[in-house]
Amino acid sequence: MQKLFIIAVIIVFAAACNKKTVDATGFSVTTDKETYTLADTIRFSFTGNPWYLTFYSGEPYHKYEYSDRVTAPGVPQLSFSTQMATGSQKNTLRLMVSTNFSGVYDSTNIYQATWADVTDKAILATTNTATVSGTIDLTQFITNDQPVYIAFKFIGSAGSAQRTWTIKSVALTNVLADNTAYSLWGIAESTAGFKSVPMKAPGVAWTISTTQLLIKGGTTTSSPEAEGWVISKPLNLSKVLPDTGTPLKNMTTTMSSFSYMYDIPGSYKATFVAANISRYDDKSDVQEVPITVQ
Repeated sequence: MQKLFIIAVIIVFAAACNKKTVDATGFSVTTDKETYTLADTIRFSFTGNPWYLTFYSGEPYHKYEYSDRVTAPGVPQLSFSTQMATGSQKNTLRLMVSTNFSGVYDSTNIYQATWADVTDKAILATTNTATVSGTIDLTQFITNDQPVYIAFKFIGSAGSAQRTWTIKSVALTNVLADNTAYSLWGIAESTAGFKSVPMKAPGVAWTISTTQLLIKGGTTTSSPEAEGWVISKPLNLSKVLPDTGTPLKNMTTTMSSFSYMYDIPGSYKATFVAANISRYDDKSDVQEVPITVQ
């Protein structure tokens, strides 16, 4: 019996692939009611048998209306932690932002760019104890025309022992009005997210790993003047990820209903996307069901 079913599926699949057009999905969805409690399991009943069916619950990150969205206005929030060791020089770490850096990571292009010093927005370490920067709002740098670059600039003066800086937990997040948040940049990106540019003393340069950024200045009174930058990849401060749906079925399966529970009270727009797709044609239906959870 199972062998006959497999053969039937293969025949149906082959026939579908050979057709130049596909049939309409004939899909619709209903529920018993529109208002539920948190304890309720919602049963969505289906008619039709689309080849593919995807469910968007309407919860944050799973809203169909945002399934193609790649940017959205929000508040870009930067945070990191620092540790400082050795020496006694002051103001040796600066936090810089540019909206006109060329993206060529060398001293000439760095100096030609306009960099805003926003160090005063951050809390920096004064000892080797890890210090959290606090949340740094970069809204003023949002631009639709040019990518934004964030840099940590190290300065070491000649004539005395220079500082050692360690930066960890770098995170940049676009936080929207509905409190959804999207990661834009982080330390775990390692060399994909950062580039180190030594400027004056070749031996003094930022090293980059998946857990930290580190720079060690000269340790003696004869240490030459040093300057080192570590600069981000180009960043779009309004970037978001498209919302995602849950695939429920493909053309080898059937489904007459689907059950779901919401965890938080609210009003939701549950959305089902039904589709019949071949290499030559596709037809789809989008069915929305308003759901209130009390």
